[in-house]
Amino acid sequence: MTKKIILSMLTLILLIAHDAQAQCKVVNKQFQAGEELTYDLYFKWGLVNTKAGVSTLKTTSEQYNGKSAYKMALSAVSTGMANKVFTINDTLMCYTTKDLIPLAFYKNAKEGKDHTIENMTYTYKSGGEIDIHTKRIKNEEPRFDEVLQYNNTCVYDMVSVVFYARTLDFSKMKKGDETSVDFVTGKRKARMIIEYQGIENMKANDDKTYSCIKLVLSLQNISDKAFEDKEEAMKVYITNDDNRMPVRLDSKLNVGSTRAILKSYKGTKHPVKAK
Repeated sequence: MTKKIILSMLTLILLIAHDAQAQCKVVNKQFQAGEELTYDLYFKWGLVNTKAGVSTLKTTSEQYNGKSAYKMALSAVSTGMANKVFTINDTLMCYTTKDLIPLAFYKNAKEGKDHTIENMTYTYKSGGEIDIHTKRIKNEEPRFDEVLQYNNTCVYDMVSVVFYARTLDFSKMKKGDETSVDFVTGKRKARMIIEYQGIENMKANDDKTYSCIKLVLSLQNISDKAFEDKEEAMKVYITNDDNRMPVRLDSKLNVGSTRAILKSYKGTKHPVKAK
């Protein structure tokens, strides 16, 4: 085999391997490292609906396996009387490339008496294949340790999908339009449906009112036979400006639900529009 043929084959292999990640690259004009958002956290459990603590969403520039990356970390901590009713101490964190290609996801959640630790790491292979190694330990007992395989797709987690949604072009969408992406929850393959629900004014806890894009994020479980019904996972209200900054996030817990409402922000990429 001549050197020219060998060189051609190596070049083709490198191009194929590159394409596995290149297809998931996103042009990010909405946020930057240094963005830090603080929220008041509200908790609903049965008939109890009360202010429960604080939540933060931070984006930083980090090194992941020796390469420049974003780290996005969402934390929620219960305080005061609510902490006595139902303790919450959750951290959800993801790493992505600067092109928003998912690299890893970590969850450390203490909710009531349960403590869950979850890790997911992505391996991008030649030919467009993606291996996702997912592990969970709950209450100090291993629950699963598996590798999920995908082909020629982009796969997101609960944190990276919110940042991906911020980059979508909503200018030509009408109410009810949907965008779907592949998604991992635990060890399940799923599809995340991002539904555009129009524009709403949203009053935040900084005494300002923001024009917001309302998004409903729903999970659709994937089985070998059929698609199951959608299950709502989160509502996100993001500013209708160049930042697409989350102003309110409603999400479900194993018991009850939480609502995070913006209290303060800093480090946004663009000036924030508010009334």
